[in-house]
Amino acid sequence: MPSLPVNERASTEAPRALLPEGQRGGPGVGLPPATMEVAVVFALVFAATALLGLGRAWPAVRDLVHLGIAFVFLFVPLRLARREPEGAARFGIDLGGLLEPTDERDDRPAGPLGLYDLGRAVRAALPSGMRELAFTVALCAVVFPPFVVGFWAWHQPARAFSLAWPSDLGSFALTQVVLVGLPEEAFFRGYVQTRLADAWPAQRRWLGAPVRPVVLVLQALLFAAVHLATEPHVQKLAVFFPGLLFGWLRARRGGIGASILFHAASNVVAEVLVRSWL
Repeated sequence: MPSLPVNERASTEAPRALLPEGQRGGPGVGLPPATMEVAVVFALVFAATALLGLGRAWPAVRDLVHLGIAFVFLFVPLRLARREPEGAARFGIDLGGLLEPTDERDDRPAGPLGLYDLGRAVRAALPSGMRELAFTVALCAVVFPPFVVGFWAWHQPARAFSLAWPSDLGSFALTQVVLVGLPEEAFFRGYVQTRLADAWPAQRRWLGAPVRPVVLVLQALLFAAVHLATEPHVQKLAVFFPGLLFGWLRARRGGIGASILFHAASNVVAEVLVRSWL
């Protein structure tokens, strides 16, 4: 299974999401204004997240709560992407074809449990997946050292650093990719950022990413706000700042593959720092 890739075509040209709807053709016709649509969808997702979050009070169902919230974040953009041809690719959530529906024109047998289709999708996605992984590793090398210094300066830990990993690092990291990074990036950087970019198309590049600052700020604000739905603590709003970076990364790479991986890696590093210093 490849590391969650993005659509290969998107990284070589400006995403169609950054064009005004009138220039993209058919898909935008008949839809509500992008900003109004985002506001309504976000309000519904926020309400669903808050309702599911009530279950966190019962430890027996806490894991189901996390699964439910992840399902909402992933289902909504995938469902909305079906309104238009190649909508998953436009939202940047096709992951190199892994999340695209099977081509109905392909009459080859799917095989038992559809494993033929899955294997073909994985092989097709592997090259772009490796590129996104390489970009993510390079970005981690640039961002994480100053982040560690900033973490120390902010918290001023009272004890010396003593490296402490999560008890099951592999399971924890996989959870951050599949149940945190993938659904959150699909909704906020996939759907929300794309629709906001429909309203405010890019006029220039920022560090190589075709995106307007207002789009980066708004998607990061909504990303931070939804964290209050399950835990209404003001410190939860701090995720606004990594949200800006995740948004830039989505625009820079044309999809959410690298942002999923970087999102998950950031959570793992933060968890290790907390365990090792605080």
